[in-house]
Amino acid sequence: MRDNRRQSSKKWILPCCSVIFLLGVVVVIIVYLHFSPLMPGLLAGLFPTPTPLPTSGPAVYLLKAGDLPDGSKLIQYQEVPHPQGTDYAVSFTMPDGLQVYSKISCSTTLPVPGRLPNLSQQWPDTVRVEAPTVGQESMAFHGPVTGKPSVTVEFIQGQCGGMIQVIGSDDATTTDLAINFARTVAARVSLTAFPTLSATEQAECYKTIELSVSNTEFGPPVIAYDTSDAIFPMVSNSVGCGPATVKLIDSDGNTVMEQSFGVASGTTGYGDYNAARNLAPGDYKMELWYGDNLLQTIYLTVN
Repeated sequence: MRDNRRQSSKKWILPCCSVIFLLGVVVVIIVYLHFSPLMPGLLAGLFPTPTPLPTSGPAVYLLKAGDLPDGSKLIQYQEVPHPQGTDYAVSFTMPDGLQVYSKISCSTTLPVPGRLPNLSQQWPDTVRVEAPTVGQESMAFHGPVTGKPSVTVEFIQGQCGGMIQVIGSDDATTTDLAINFARTVAARVSLTAFPTLSATEQAECYKTIELSVSNTEFGPPVIAYDTSDAIFPMVSNSVGCGPATVKLIDSDGNTVMEQSFGVASGTTGYGDYNAARNLAPGDYKMELWYGDNLLQTIYLTVN
């Protein structure tokens, strides 16, 4: 009797498994037909497309996909404003698993030749290594980046300071690769000028570029100050516009301070124009110059 029951059970197992399998296939097909139109959007949300590199301004000096081995992929492009200017940076992955980071920052007053920072004195476990000169001046280093062995090359060319990092190795081949990438970027940098904007781009800059002044960095507008206050001019615009100059002028028409930076899309800080806290009480004006054109004047009072 038991053998008959076992044989009867075995007869039912295979048909049941087949039915369950077929039901699973049907469910998968239904889910696919229902959600397949949404998949591109869902995948785009999970893996957003990196911002493409601009076609004007200092960002054109950065490494591009065509400078890298076939199969390299853009990870990220970013612009980081700070008091000394704006850093433009881009990162790629390469087919061999290495990552390359390229950064450039330009102004009409910086960088200063002979003032490259020695990263071996600032970054733990970083050592300076001998390498061919890139641009007008350069230094090369071995040291970890994001916990991985890496090669970093800093250089000055014209009005720009640049950095290349190849992350994932620090052998001789990787060092040569980092030097060659740095040479590619430096070769694009003019020794005397920023990238030339087209007439259309310049016209857009004239319309959008704007000056504001605050007592805190990237703060709200302020026009009345104490002698002990910081004075932070900021230039905002919707597109990269190359160099713009901000002047602080006293009531006698004398220029107290003047700085020029390559401004990016967004807001670029020009630093503290009263860093020494020695401005005399009186009336001042802050002027925004774009090339030979005075675009905006803000009148300030120091008490």
